[in-house]
Amino acid sequence: MMNNHSKRFGMVLLAAALFAGACGGGSDDEGGAANKGEWEQEYGAIVKAVSDDIDRSVQALNAGQRPVVLQECTQLQEDLAEARKAVPVPDSRVDAALRDALDATGTAVNTCVEGARIASDARKIEEAQAQMKTAREKYSAAQDAIAAWD
Repeated sequence: MMNNHSKRFGMVLLAAALFAGACGGGSDDEGGAANKGEWEQEYGAIVKAVSDDIDRSVQALNAGQRPVVLQECTQLQEDLAEARKAVPVPDSRVDAALRDALDATGTAVNTCVEGARIASDARKIEEAQAQMKTAREKYSAAQDAIAAWD
């Protein structure tokens, strides 16, 4: 036998479930695309922006222009935060490759920003250059996986 508290609790649970269903469960914030077309429409531009940011950061690192390095790596850091919303990817191969690329890029960008802030630390800049090379390779592999995704 249900008492009034049990009935109210059940009604609250039902209302919460209906509200969550009506709001779509928040899948837009969790990489909720169902197929390649939807995923590319939602995340393709930011994924490409990170690729371009990597290239500009590498150019700045190689040129040794500390203010430009800081600017480019900071932009990469901001775009990377947005690009992380692109996972999970509906295709498991693309998902794994992109996660790997985003992680490598995160490591590289943190070193890059740190190196740019400490002008006298050439070792950090060299470390950032090596990590950016790895990030570029992994990001290229992720872009290849996206291109091959049916």
